[in-house]
Amino acid sequence: MVKRKLNDKDISSLLGLYNSGLSSWEIAKKFDTYHSNILHHFKRLNVKRRDKSSAAKEGVKSGRIKIKRNKIPKNLKLNNDLAYVLGVLAGDGYMDYNEKKRRYNVGLSATDKEFVEKFKESLFNFFKVNSSDEFRKSRNKNWSDQYITRLCSKEACDFINTIGNFRKDKWGIPDIIKNSTERIKCAFLRGFFDSEGEIDKRIWRIGATSMNMNGLKQVGELLKSLGIRYTIINVKDNRLNTHQKYRLRIHDKKSIKLFNESIGFTIKRKQMILATMFPRDRDRLTP
Repeated sequence: MVKRKLNDKDISSLLGLYNSGLSSWEIAKKFDTYHSNILHHFKRLNVKRRDKSSAAKEGVKSGRIKIKRNKIPKNLKLNNDLAYVLGVLAGDGYMDYNEKKRRYNVGLSATDKEFVEKFKESLFNFFKVNSSDEFRKSRNKNWSDQYITRLCSKEACDFINTIGNFRKDKWGIPDIIKNSTERIKCAFLRGFFDSEGEIDKRIWRIGATSMNMNGLKQVGELLKSLGIRYTIINVKDNRLNTHQKYRLRIHDKKSIKLFNESIGFTIKRKQMILATMFPRDRDRLTP
């Protein structure tokens, strides 16, 4: 189908139409011409085009773009699902809160599918909003494939922000977790150790590494309240431009057994190693 050619009057009106908030696509539709034709005249007229963020704002303002608001339930109360989510956010999880770009995500990207599925399930159980389900195939043979989930909800992000700070280097354990029941504490710790935990059967040790010393100390105090002993050491790393890291270690048999019985791992490969330390519990892969 042949599109019409713009006349001089049409061309002279392009700048005014664009500045009024119309997109280049809308202008092309208005004049029944090709989009590339509008862009050609924009270039000739030295029209400075809007960036993506500004274009999105104009679209919302004009009603062309509808923002879907994922509503969360009212009167939400702390439970095991939220505790697990918060534990993951203190580790590998993240919250992307950007008002300028209108981006509000709670997410996790990891190599263990069951870990991401557990996080996604906990998000849905608590907020009653579905999150995305993605898979990213690695282009580098030395890197692992990634499973990804993201919950897009400003209300969910705002709710989490009322509980505490979960920035990577400044996170801390919220008071509602510290002052909660043993089951809530265990759910939080499982989320954290699913993220940062490591296990070495040869030397009977469970560890967790972080560059946040204060946060790691709070994890230790939470473990202590459950009767689990721990130590924290500095991690030596002589590589350039690396942050100082700290490692929390659980290494006495009684404490490891308590960890296995009350916390454990969602990640099967970790829990299987842990379970082999206690042959009588080998059939119980998760607490």
